[in-house]
Amino acid sequence: MKRASSSPGPAVPTLARAWAGRLARSALGASVFGVVAASLDAGWATAGAGDDAAFQLATYLADIGVFAPVALVVGLLAGASAIVVDPSGPPSPATLVGALRVRAIGRPADIAAFVPLAVLAAFLWMTLCAHLARALLGLEAAPLLVGTAVAAGALGLGLIAGLAVLALTPPLRRALANASDGRPACVDPAVTGGVALAIAAALFAVGVATGGVSGEGGFLGVYGIFKRPELDLRAPALLLVVALAAFLAPVAVRTARAPVALLAALLPLALTARAASALNAEPAVAQAIERGAPVGGKSLAVLRRLADRDGDRAAGLFGGGDCDDRDARVHPLAEEILDNGVDDDCSGGDLTAAALAALAPAPKAAPRADAPAARLPADLNVVLVTVDTLRWDLGYAGNPRPVSPNLDGLAARSTVFERAYSLASYTGKSVGPMLIGKYGSETHRNWGHFNKFSKEDTFVAERLKRAGVRTMSVHGHRYFGSFGGLDRGFDVVDMSAAPPEGAPWDVDNKATSAALTDAALRLLGSADNTGGRFFLWVHYLDPHADYLRHDDVASFGAASQRDLYDGEVAFTDRHIGRLLDAIAAAPYGGRTAIVVTSDHGEAFGEHKMFRHGFELWEELVRVPLVVHVPGAAPSRVSARRSLIDIAPTLLDLMRVPGPAEGAAASDFLSGASLLPDVFLAPGEQAQARDVLIDMPAGPYNDARRSFLRGDMKLTISGGARFELYDLASDPEERKNLWGTPAAKEIEPYYAAARARLREIRVTGARK
Repeated sequence: MKRASSSPGPAVPTLARAWAGRLARSALGASVFGVVAASLDAGWATAGAGDDAAFQLATYLADIGVFAPVALVVGLLAGASAIVVDPSGPPSPATLVGALRVRAIGRPADIAAFVPLAVLAAFLWMTLCAHLARALLGLEAAPLLVGTAVAAGALGLGLIAGLAVLALTPPLRRALANASDGRPACVDPAVTGGVALAIAAALFAVGVATGGVSGEGGFLGVYGIFKRPELDLRAPALLLVVALAAFLAPVAVRTARAPVALLAALLPLALTARAASALNAEPAVAQAIERGAPVGGKSLAVLRRLADRDGDRAAGLFGGGDCDDRDARVHPLAEEILDNGVDDDCSGGDLTAAALAALAPAPKAAPRADAPAARLPADLNVVLVTVDTLRWDLGYAGNPRPVSPNLDGLAARSTVFERAYSLASYTGKSVGPMLIGKYGSETHRNWGHFNKFSKEDTFVAERLKRAGVRTMSVHGHRYFGSFGGLDRGFDVVDMSAAPPEGAPWDVDNKATSAALTDAALRLLGSADNTGGRFFLWVHYLDPHADYLRHDDVASFGAASQRDLYDGEVAFTDRHIGRLLDAIAAAPYGGRTAIVVTSDHGEAFGEHKMFRHGFELWEELVRVPLVVHVPGAAPSRVSARRSLIDIAPTLLDLMRVPGPAEGAAASDFLSGASLLPDVFLAPGEQAQARDVLIDMPAGPYNDARRSFLRGDMKLTISGGARFELYDLASDPEERKNLWGTPAAKEIEPYYAAARARLREIRVTGARK
């Protein structure tokens, strides 16, 4: 009698070898398509670089190098996923479609009707939910109530969509069956599902193309939000292509031997090794990848972190700028210690005290025989108006559109600083330092995007309050309250125009200028507030995105985001005009100084940027600055000035002294009063001063600094990568002069200015 035989599955070693071969082939597919994707990635990085073939080639090679490790990781993960999906053999498009068709056996028309309806219903549900959320978030209601309503609405819409799919499936099934002469076998769910996916993708693309970044632009316009830099889909799209290539590669290259496939997959890593050293000598290439390559920029940051040998958050490879990666005390963001014989900050050499004094004396105004403070009313009041996201190019600065008639009128009777600069390109690192009077790196702050400032720093309102001045502030955003410490020193903080406690901070779909002016007028209408000397700060928000349309101001159109933005500026200007008119008509109007400025600007496609933050281009940091002082003749100051001078100017206007001699080491002001510029004698020119823009690193931005000396602007990214522009001949900052003799001229002045900074190191560990 013969023993029954069995056919056991493949032996474990054989199966392991098969899986290893599949992984090697997946890595090969990912590597090949990674090179293609990296070429697209580098193309975005070099867009606008002109005809510099050598620069483009260097960028392509470097981007392929920094992309290669990402492609391999994605390839191995996709290959492992394919093994999980089908351990017995590599999946292919045919097997996946075949699986769908197997499910349709016996009822092909039903499945062929249900699949496309489900796909299109899901797209419609997603679109309707986006509109519902956008509408509800604009209501003045408790956040919990709004969130509950959005969730309930989404569930309700989902139920309706599901019922609609079930109701429409039978008639579509009959239509499909009739279209094929009653032969269900000709109805293919793979085809109908593919057509539905193509339609949904096309509708999504139309929405992205036609919608605005705030979601306006019709029914599909809600998808315009994907134009925002923070929602850039290029990186996930490239990685998806690489993942699909890796998933399907084992079928396409099934004849390739595993060792050969693995060796070929690893070849692009040779360019990774090249990039590790080459980017140290090619800072412009590193900069282009950081800023313009959706995948390469992020991969480069990870590679630098992995290559950081001494844990000081700077690497000696991949253009990280660390000149001694074995000593954590030496790195591009370290404080330069004078005369210690060590290049602490990797600036090229040790800085001496003698060089510091000779190159860049502290920016203090020269003493005058007729001190400006002596020409001020003894009982002067001050109103500070800051406008969020207000660019410098208003009507008085040459804008042909009538966006700012009230501010233009104020400028005509005031001192206009034509080239003023904010301290950073977003609010959290601009407003606080401005009102403290220190550069961002000098403040005691947390690591948040919305910085919190500790009591070790003294706000200008605290100094004024101690001097007996009545201090008031009016705001439409909770950040300016107790959260960040910006309420310190104010007798009254009016938040009546702000959303309720707990409302999301990243939604700006409510106009507040009218309510802010109303609140300010209420405060100014009380004798308790204006019976003595007072200081009022009002921060207007409406020019900040999202940009809304206003029926009560002239429309500049809606063809572009700039059109909508200009409408917001005009709307804000109208309500600032109400405030200015009320002050002028009040008994104290003739003895009230008015200072108007902004926390940062806004980009509308310049340097491939929209909105603000991250960078320090002129459109982001050049801001309006108008100082109206009773008794001072109207004038214009063309010398560059910084908002670091606002705090000492406010103190000077109110004759309140700054930090006393012998004050605590943390109690100081880094700027100088602007009053000498306001009271210039006829024909006298304002003295030139260097300008430093200081934006420390945070959870969403790398450290950035710009140093302006005359018309030369030096920008430093991450403390290690440099750009230099001549704003006189190149106001759009297109031609990088770093590496030319001009760089050698300005570099020591920046080193000296930086050495004067009393920096406080803050990292992600400090919350």
